[in-house]
Amino acid sequence: MQGYKEFQSEAQLLLIVHHRNLVSLIGFCDEGDIKALIYEYMPNGNLQQHLLVKNTNILKWNERLNIAVDAAHGLDYLHNGCKPPIVHRDLKPSNILLDENMHAKIADFGLSRAFGDDIDSHISTRPAGTLGYADP
Repeated sequence: MQGYKEFQSEAQLLLIVHHRNLVSLIGFCDEGDIKALIYEYMPNGNLQQHLLVKNTNILKWNERLNIAVDAAHGLDYLHNGCKPPIVHRDLKPSNILLDENMHAKIADFGLSRAFGDDIDSHISTRPAGTLGYADP
């Protein structure tokens, strides 16, 4: 089943990592054909929705800064606070969710990967992520 590997990867990862700037996994279902991940509710949607031109709720500059700092804290935890380090591999505005106080939390860990201390483990010959948001 396409996507099952990403489903398993995300569920396993979110069961072991916990940070105020990462979306929390509340539960999951993996019974037969039924696959579901249940997350905490994020009432302000995602960052992409707030950046659209047709959106009437334009973000103030201090909100934008706070969202960027929150996302950076989440990435710092994944890269430096986890052993082994975790690389998200698909960070983009639609994967940054906003809670009731407009605090940002990183979501969608289906393509994430943990890297060991071995220098060769950081080499990837297969690109991952969304075109336009992937690193060069």
